[in-house]
Amino acid sequence: MAYEFQTCPDAALWNEFVAHSPQHNVFASTSFLDALQTDYRLAWVLESGRPLLGTVLLLDQNGDPRPAPYPYSLYQGLLFDQAMAGFPPHRRAQTELELSTFLLEQLAGEYPAISACIHPDVADLRAFSWFHYHQPADGQFDLRIFYTGLIKVAGFGSFEDYLAQIRYARRRDYRKAGEAGFRVEPSTDLAIMESLNRLTFARQGIEVNADSLSLMLSICGAALEHGFGEMLVCRDAGGEACAAALFLHDRRHGYYLIGANHPDYRNTPGGAYVVLEGIRRCRDKGLEAVDVCGINSPGRGDFKIGLNAEPRPYYVANWRRPPSVTITA
Repeated sequence: MAYEFQTCPDAALWNEFVAHSPQHNVFASTSFLDALQTDYRLAWVLESGRPLLGTVLLLDQNGDPRPAPYPYSLYQGLLFDQAMAGFPPHRRAQTELELSTFLLEQLAGEYPAISACIHPDVADLRAFSWFHYHQPADGQFDLRIFYTGLIKVAGFGSFEDYLAQIRYARRRDYRKAGEAGFRVEPSTDLAIMESLNRLTFARQGIEVNADSLSLMLSICGAALEHGFGEMLVCRDAGGEACAAALFLHDRRHGYYLIGANHPDYRNTPGGAYVVLEGIRRCRDKGLEAVDVCGINSPGRGDFKIGLNAEPRPYYVANWRRPPSVTITA
């Protein structure tokens, strides 16, 4: 096949491609990418002028790709054209392998390193596994497995039906929060998220990184401004903010991306309540499922599994050109 590698020339064209890709997700949209406080490149592979595969490259100050996943970001590695979904399996597998191989070869010719966080729906990673298969001295990919969880909410007749299926402790939290006068409401007050985030880290004895905090608030602000997410705040009966959560969404999924809790309310149901209300609101929007954006540590993973998050593996792929290898023009 005669493939061509290009930078996407227009944000609207890119967003249209992403919106119809089988791997579409909010983290690949330019509204989200513009909030990341870093340069980026939208690149794709075309055949006869039609884009068939796209990728997002987040770039450092030297113009080189940053390691994936970038903070608060996922699934920016491979996005295939919607037509692939209709191919018979033999054609789809071969075409996606050819496209991915071509993309990696082009990137390796331009950059000293490649790093990609790959969407869970991409199961065929042979292009990464076979990269430089016959020239291992040129460097091969390291593939690391991670897990997220997907909470399917569309198949329930009501939110109460969903609640009936989750872990008892979480159902109890939801009931007790309502009985105790806790309430959850949308908010645009980023100072609440900042304050609760600082308190959360302070309880753990961790000094808040100023760049990380700025990035988090930038994403929150962009989600509210451009309508791809909402910030929810849980207040106790006296009106005190005790927990907050940021949920993003695209046309199919919600994403529980950020949560913060006041240490004085650790033994109250407020933290679980704000998350469950976020899930309810995603269901009310007609979304199919909520991605909990990682179950890669025991405590957080167990909490999210208790919400009926089904584990889904995804991979982060890294390659770096060996110092002994040089690129000739």
